[in-house]
Amino acid sequence: MKPGFKAIALSVSMLTTALTTIAQNAPGVGGQITQNGNRPVEFATVTLLKAKDSSLVKGAIADINGKYEFEQVKQGQYLVAAVSVGMNKAYSSAFEVGNGRVSVPAVTLQAVSKALKGVDVTARRPFVEQKADKMVVNVENSITASGGSAMEVLEKSPTITVDKDGNISMKGKAGVVIMIDGKPTNMTSQDVAELLKSMPAANLDQIELIANPSARYDAAGNAGIINIKLKKNANYGTNGSVNLGGIQGERPRYNGGLNLNHRTAKMNIFGSYNYSHRENQQELTVYRSYMEDGQQKVYDQANNMTQKSNYQGGKIGADYFLSKGHTIGVMIDLSSNHRFFPTYANTLIGNGQRVDSILSTNTNYDGKWKRGAYNINYRGVLDSTGRELNVDLDYARNTNRQLTDLYAFSRGTNEKLLLGSDTSRSNQPSTIDIKTAKIDYIQPLKHQAKLEVGAKVSFVTSDNNARFDSLRMGNWMLDENRTNHFIYKENINAAYINYNRQFKKIGVQLGLRGEQTHISGSSASQKAQQPVLVKNDSTYFNLFPSMALTYNMNKNNTFGLTYSRRIQRPSYDDLNPFEFYLDRYTKQAGNPYLKPQYSNNFEITHTFKQFLITSIGYSHTKDMMTRLLESDVDKSTGDSSILRYKYMNVAKSDNFNLNVSMPMPVTKWWTSFTTLSVSYSNFQTVVNNNNVKTASAAFFGRTQHTFTITKKIAAEATFFYVSPQVTEEGLFKMKAMSSLDLGASMKVLNNKGSVKLNVSDIFRTSYFRGDFSNAGRYTAVANRWDSRQVRLSFNYRFGNTNVKAARTRQTGLEAEQSRVKGGN
Repeated sequence: MKPGFKAIALSVSMLTTALTTIAQNAPGVGGQITQNGNRPVEFATVTLLKAKDSSLVKGAIADINGKYEFEQVKQGQYLVAAVSVGMNKAYSSAFEVGNGRVSVPAVTLQAVSKALKGVDVTARRPFVEQKADKMVVNVENSITASGGSAMEVLEKSPTITVDKDGNISMKGKAGVVIMIDGKPTNMTSQDVAELLKSMPAANLDQIELIANPSARYDAAGNAGIINIKLKKNANYGTNGSVNLGGIQGERPRYNGGLNLNHRTAKMNIFGSYNYSHRENQQELTVYRSYMEDGQQKVYDQANNMTQKSNYQGGKIGADYFLSKGHTIGVMIDLSSNHRFFPTYANTLIGNGQRVDSILSTNTNYDGKWKRGAYNINYRGVLDSTGRELNVDLDYARNTNRQLTDLYAFSRGTNEKLLLGSDTSRSNQPSTIDIKTAKIDYIQPLKHQAKLEVGAKVSFVTSDNNARFDSLRMGNWMLDENRTNHFIYKENINAAYINYNRQFKKIGVQLGLRGEQTHISGSSASQKAQQPVLVKNDSTYFNLFPSMALTYNMNKNNTFGLTYSRRIQRPSYDDLNPFEFYLDRYTKQAGNPYLKPQYSNNFEITHTFKQFLITSIGYSHTKDMMTRLLESDVDKSTGDSSILRYKYMNVAKSDNFNLNVSMPMPVTKWWTSFTTLSVSYSNFQTVVNNNNVKTASAAFFGRTQHTFTITKKIAAEATFFYVSPQVTEEGLFKMKAMSSLDLGASMKVLNNKGSVKLNVSDIFRTSYFRGDFSNAGRYTAVANRWDSRQVRLSFNYRFGNTNVKAARTRQTGLEAEQSRVKGGN
């Protein structure tokens, strides 16, 4: 550990120790918040007010038993106010504080509900809520997402787009960090897509879209953070839910899940299990043409892919309430996915006028990844002023086994003429170990201000060992050009400070985060029978400032201004120099010299009556990472017809975006939500020693309409459109995409169950088409998948419907786990 970080860590430790040991000498005030039946109200918000004018003196949060305590209260007359979610605010009688402690009689809260002609009227959450630092999407009651997956719900969220490879963008920017209940996802890119596609949509409650996170969050993530919140419950007892879903397109899919929660006064135990089987039919075409020695060469490739996967995931955890305000918890999250991916490809090779030969390739991919994440955490509310200490210790292991068999043969236009064949196999196991520890401390200050400080340390080791063999004269021979052993180690030390203060109409948040990174990578090649070791070590330190201002002009208008500097580090696999051949002429490759990308992000927002939400954003990214197509030469044969697809650093990128969201009730039975996004991006880079400059404007629109037919039956229609644009991934000139979804739902079994039916992409217009030109080489790609589907789902809640949920816990693994990939 470097001296600079030691000083930061020591300062944070000394500050935390000093603040947690301040003596409390003045008289105190205490009591309990209850509800009907003398049951405690957990974690109610309690305020101490002056009896004379009801001005605020102190605030506190009640503990698990509804008890609260105010310390260091000056002599005088006071009263206590209390409120909790779903309950009306209540007050105590006035009392006087003298020289001793005052015990306030219990304050009883009543649930928010009023009768209207015998009908209970309860508030319904709006589909989208704009808050000071994030946009919240309430997706629990979505019909068109029913029976589907978390990915399909995410695709319907405002400002979110998902490309053909499952890469997620927010407001036109890639590099989003995905969190689930503040807990690690264990993977990113293709693996994040696979996880979200396997997770039943019935488990989702909300999606938080955080464009410019504060300094408390890891600095990773070029486009911000998406936090997916799963459904929660409410008081003591046992509660659970079960969900089943089936999908039929060209191929079938089905999923199921069980969630259980049991809570007593001293302990909460929770667990879940999910299973999904997915099949997908995919058609990919790649057309390439270029000039060589004055002759045009054309490769017209058609791929037919059938994907099958079986996913299992389970989570179990417990929270133990040690005493007032002090909780210790443990959590274990395990999952695995077994994926089969047979591909058949035909490539017509010629000059554009005639076909000279045909390359046929059969590829069988068998991949299995497993992940295990283990967390021990502590949360302490240290006193009635709101001082809070959080500690997390995490360990995770991700293992991935990838087996690939490839058989390719060439023939002339006369199919009986065999020109040559190639048979190869590969075994690419990998293991990624992640260890993190973090501490966060909150100190309330005078004048409605708050100070947050914290520190985090992480250690990552990624071990990738790839062996490639070729069949020669009936014997398997080691392929020395592709066999490689890559080991990557990384250590990140971070500390932050964050200041918040609320004035009359203005809210201010200022933050600064420092991160020191040390990486070490080594690649051992077996080429020429002699191991060749290539090392790449570096150390760097960065500061990441952040700022957020809110201005409540009046009850109808709220303005916000945010800024943050972010970093996006390469995923562990993208640093791996392995080369993976899709066929004889097409391959994917890693890049051990990838540098992290840095971005500066600005955004201005305006909210009018929680109806019209408008934002304008700008970001500048340096050394942006994107996967580009480039020509390559085969090391063994000298063939220059190879097309390589690998991540590289683009010199720079600029993105401007305008977003408008409109949740609007049309009539009593018809509500709608429409979101529109316009963005402009430009990119500059070098590919095959040629400068590439490209720019484009883009438009994205989605409109969702919900119709209440009866008390138990509702219907929904959703339509989205994506305009032609230049994509951040690959810099393709993409053609337009669109989709129309229709669905209906019915409440059953005394409203404890629901049945939902919907059809997605009715006209099958959601598919990717794009092309890329550079240095006389033209590439066009079209990708069509199984997007038109009929879905049927069933969800049922059982047990006590007032069971308090497990705590939402943000562990220390998010940034590291988000860079884990696997065989997808």
